Amino acid sequence: MTALIEFKNENNTAILTMNTAENRHNPAFLAQLNQHLDNIESNQAITSVVLTSSSDKNWSLGIDLQWMANSSNTPTDIANFMLEITQLLKRIVTFPMPIIAALNGHTYGNGAVLACACDFRFMKSDKGFFCFPEVDVLVPFVPSMIPIIHKAIPHTYFNRLAMSGQRVGASDLLTNNVIEEVFTNNKELQAGVLEFAQQFNKNRWIYAQNKTQINKHILQTTKQEDPAFIENISKLLWKNLQKK
Repeated sequence: MTALIEFKNENNTAILTMNTAENRHNPAFLAQLNQHLDNIESNQAITSVVLTSSSDKNWSLGIDLQWMANSSNTPTDIANFMLEITQLLKRIVTFPMPIIAALNGHTYGNGAVLACACDFRFMKSDKGFFCFPEVDVLVPFVPSMIPIIHKAIPHTYFNRLAMSGQRVGASDLLTNNVIEEVFTNNKELQAGVLEFAQQFNKNRWIYAQNKTQINKHILQTTKQEDPAFIENISKLLWKNLQKK
């Protein structure tokens, strides 16, 4: 059985390759990503992480709405899943080394939030859009996702993307300082991101401390606002999904 996420160690850079057609987020996906992060943390030789996709079309299309709409799920199941997402994002913004997103395809919804949680983002210009379609699919942002997104995207630019559901490409993201650099194609993207990742060999303790301090407001929101919001919204989400 093909792994949802594959791991490779390339000269002390961990390359995590999301390995399905759409790389949707569901409990199995979260479990595999967390397991890989556990293994990376236990390997003291690894100094950076690249998160990419094997698909020639999609980096990640976000939450697995088909899984969420499964009739066997309850509002509690959806609430627990959403809490797991917030804990994964919290882990990424405090992870003791850089996690670098190589956006080699469409990056939508919670996939876009995941990309924003990463420390750096790179993209290719020949294929792939970036989009927050939440306004159209009736799935709200969890409170801590907003400061996570603002970590990567200027407020006014995010407001336009969030309120319109507009799809944007690499050049627009580069102009608005969302990504570090644009490459022509996937081969150049993967090589360029790997080269960037391998410049890092920082002390893990100081890296984690700096990320924790920089992202303190994210951690506070995750703890203070997310649980109650998720508890309240999960029942409404469940009802909306059952109607589809």
